[in-house]
Amino acid sequence: MRGYNLQFCCLSLCIVISRGLVINGKSFTLGLKPKESPRTLPKKLIVGYANWCQCDRKIVDAVQDGVNVVIWFNTNLKTQNGKAKIECCTDLKCVAQVARELEDKKLDVIHLMSIGGWNSPHPDPTLNGKTWFQEWHKWNKEVVANESLGFRGFDGLDWDLEGNDDHDSPYNTMTQETLEIMAVMSVEAKKHGYMVGMAPAQSYLNCDTSEFSLSLTNGPAEKWHQDFMYHGRNVYAYLLARCGVETFDFVTLQLYEGWSSANYHLSQKKEVPSNYLRKLIRDMNKGWDVNFPGLGTKRISVPPERLVIGLANGWANSDNDKGKFVFIEPESVEQVFTECDKSAPRPRGFGYWTIGEEGTNGVYLARSLNKFMKIRQC
Repeated sequence: MRGYNLQFCCLSLCIVISRGLVINGKSFTLGLKPKESPRTLPKKLIVGYANWCQCDRKIVDAVQDGVNVVIWFNTNLKTQNGKAKIECCTDLKCVAQVARELEDKKLDVIHLMSIGGWNSPHPDPTLNGKTWFQEWHKWNKEVVANESLGFRGFDGLDWDLEGNDDHDSPYNTMTQETLEIMAVMSVEAKKHGYMVGMAPAQSYLNCDTSEFSLSLTNGPAEKWHQDFMYHGRNVYAYLLARCGVETFDFVTLQLYEGWSSANYHLSQKKEVPSNYLRKLIRDMNKGWDVNFPGLGTKRISVPPERLVIGLANGWANSDNDKGKFVFIEPESVEQVFTECDKSAPRPRGFGYWTIGEEGTNGVYLARSLNKFMKIRQC
């Protein structure tokens, strides 16, 4: 017996020593299948959020138009009879079929699954973050992955925990237990080769204020629409302080939050959109102090290479909501991307809500972004 092949694995580290086993002159192969290579996040991002439970031709069209990160929507981390339950409203076989079609078309795309969303429950705190990651990982490999279609499951997760229309809902508070679950799950996911994103509403990660609160029922930090009591106070900043910004592959800042800071600066202070976006990128990079109870004051920063500017597409380009949501014209976004300089470097990319609304009011945002970002060559 000579020339044996062994593969030692410890956690995520695998070492292969030699190859080939010969017994009585016959060759054999030993060892486990090689570990899948982790996907690489593209240098430029167009992030498209699927609508609630969406899986249809619009996903394929959006990717062809320029989207290179699809965030499917959504999952909730619940328990049933004391056991973990990953609740998902999306047709997972359809996801695998779409992924197969995109691969056949040679369209490189990252697939992430969101956790949370507006009016969605927060993770059940009876299980800790490490257990929740183990359950999510098991679900991804045993339920989501589809061997017959060549789909190995989601490349990672995206945090979208938000508030609730019902002001008395317990989910209008981001508890310390919830934040700890998010933090530990994120760290564990990165250890296991997954990508991790977050998509805070602008008030949940606001570089214009040092205030912090677990409550999601505050009025805007700006002096307007104080009757709209659905804003946060830097609650997602805790995750950056707790885990380090390097834990998160990208941060999608939702400028389309209702009565957002961006909306105030553009509609009330009449700032030029491209100038406002450049200043926002600079300020997020420069950093700001946040006063955390128990942690003290921490400096928070999101460097441009991890920042994704979250936009609304055509649904916000109307008068139906009386100016509640800001719509930024693609031409202004193009100026930020193409006319960047050292004082205002370009962000990693742009994201939008939602793929399901592409074409609404004549706006095709993926197509417009791709014209200057050139993710797909037409």
